[in-house]
Amino acid sequence: MSLRLKILLLLGVIGLLPASITATLDSQRLRSLSANLTDRHSSALSEQTLRTMQRIADDYADVLDRESRRIRMLTTLQAAHATRLLNAAQAASYPDKKDLEHNAGSEASGQQPAPVARVVEGQSFHFPAAVEAPDVTTSIAALQGMDDFYVNVFDTGDSLVARHYVVLKNGLTASFPAHEQYPADFDARERPWYSTQEQSPRFRWFRPHFDLVSKALVINASTPLFDREGSFQGISAIDVDLSATFEMLQLPAYLQAGSELLQVVALSPPQVASERIVVLARQHAALAYEGWQVLPELESFSLGDRAINKLVFAAMFAQENGHLKVNIKGEESFVVFRRFGETASYLVMIVPLASATHAALEAKRYAAAATDTHIATVLKFLFAASTLVIIVALVASRHLTRPLEQLKHAVQRLAGGDLEARVELASRDELAALGGAFNSMVPQLKEHARVGEALSLAREVQQQLLPARAPQVSGYEIAGESLYSDQTGGDYFDYVPLESTLGERYGVVVADVSGHGIGPSLLMASTRASLHGGRGRGLSLGELLGFVNRQLALDVSRGHFVTLFLLAIESSHAELAWATAGHDPALLYRADSRTISELGGEDIPLGIDAEWQFGCTEGIALNDGDIIVMTTDGIWETAGANDERYGKQRIADYVCAHADASAESLCSGLRQEVETFRGARVQHDDMTIVVVKRTTGNLQTPAGAS
Repeated sequence: MSLRLKILLLLGVIGLLPASITATLDSQRLRSLSANLTDRHSSALSEQTLRTMQRIADDYADVLDRESRRIRMLTTLQAAHATRLLNAAQAASYPDKKDLEHNAGSEASGQQPAPVARVVEGQSFHFPAAVEAPDVTTSIAALQGMDDFYVNVFDTGDSLVARHYVVLKNGLTASFPAHEQYPADFDARERPWYSTQEQSPRFRWFRPHFDLVSKALVINASTPLFDREGSFQGISAIDVDLSATFEMLQLPAYLQAGSELLQVVALSPPQVASERIVVLARQHAALAYEGWQVLPELESFSLGDRAINKLVFAAMFAQENGHLKVNIKGEESFVVFRRFGETASYLVMIVPLASATHAALEAKRYAAAATDTHIATVLKFLFAASTLVIIVALVASRHLTRPLEQLKHAVQRLAGGDLEARVELASRDELAALGGAFNSMVPQLKEHARVGEALSLAREVQQQLLPARAPQVSGYEIAGESLYSDQTGGDYFDYVPLESTLGERYGVVVADVSGHGIGPSLLMASTRASLHGGRGRGLSLGELLGFVNRQLALDVSRGHFVTLFLLAIESSHAELAWATAGHDPALLYRADSRTISELGGEDIPLGIDAEWQFGCTEGIALNDGDIIVMTTDGIWETAGANDERYGKQRIADYVCAHADASAESLCSGLRQEVETFRGARVQHDDMTIVVVKRTTGNLQTPAGAS
């Protein structure tokens, strides 16, 4: 028996009592529905909050990584400029001793000032009292030339770069912008960042620390300076104001209630007696307008629970990122921690679960209040018009229960996989709008499912068309891979067995179909089929391309074409031949001269002119260690920061720098290099790389080959 019929029978028998029961049942049902929706909403908001925190942390870490690369480049340029000035310094035009003076010092503190030679307005030059002025005058004169460099690179609007400085082995410290506030006993050579650099001279980031002069929380990037004989003569460094990096980070307003952001660092011996994680700065997000609070003293980091602390500490000392949900001071909270920079520094975000689910709780309270108001109205109406209870109940039951039941059954059908489920609601209220939204949603789900299945199938088929492994050809190493920007793509590489009376002969193919997606993937499959269909016909490389071209020209619509590079290698000869159909030249690396040249051609792409006669180039001898690299334009047209393209020169430079690696290492390494160059940007084109490397020189080289 349906709920509506039960309501009508009860009201017909006893009048007002069933109406009261109906109101009670309705209220319970509404409250149950409200609670159910609130729970689901809370769960969704919790997941969304965690994803938001992770995204903010990742974005912040990405920004800091990008800025660290900029600071590293600036430090390297600064070091190069200082090295040139110091090594080129002559014995003329040095300041006299009278130009050396001391700063005033602090009478209140009783400290004696550190020696300061103010040679120019931009820089200040400091050296310990134990160092004689004549010992550093030559260096001071040389480093005066750094002013032009500093003026050109120092941006007053750059909140990250706090100070540039050069510290020399003779005790001289040159700072920009100039200041006279070093303690009297200050000797930069005794600072940990200097001694560490001197023991292991290379670019490095030193852990966050408090600057002796400004008392600000800084992290310094430094790189060594060498004289003409290659001996260590000091460092070039830049101080980065960490408090400025903190200002880049802020939680959304709806997550700020009760939340906290921390900057912590993991310290290990010999920096401290035992492993320890300390808090450098914190911000209570609700007081974000007050800015970050840089702690005057190091404070141990703790989440309250010893087991949780141990888990988080282990992850941080292992340089890992993570997230978890813990109870902090009796309140469930999300904790996300992300490592940033090249030091053991971490961003820790703590957001109470209540902040994440605040909207759901407000909705629950609103639903409860609306339910109570509805019940009170019904009771008043029943009391005033008891004779109309049956009619009112009929209308109310039809209005409330029938749409809900229809929606419930439709949802159950949809959950069971019936994508034809629909609801027909005659009302004009929110339930009708909900029914309309449901009816609009189902076809979209059906279409998404259909498209997803089609794309998955197309991707699976296309991946099967690409070679699973490279052939084993005596005297050669071969490796290749494709990375598509969509689920399917238009790039193609293959290893095609070719006819030969002398030994194993393979055609190494790289092709690029115009565009990317389903259409180009089908054209790629047609190209592969035609290529394999023509390989056993005794054709030369140019004739084979002509055969494929005629097949494609019959099917390809105007505006679509295929560029292709076909390289032939043979196990019995150290000679290669190639033919090209509008594809960019391959790169040939010569191991004996360590030079790069191009293997190109003048023929047009496939599918444009069915009568085109394709040529072939041959007679190029390969020696041990020679490398051929074939790529598609998705490699060199990859855009990095500031829309800069990766370019063919970087490909050539990478091959020259890693020529001793295997073909497989070269292939994967070049792909990783391109992905690193692209950074967080979206891949907009398919990328394909094939590498062929000559590995032995004991095979026959044809007479007259060059």
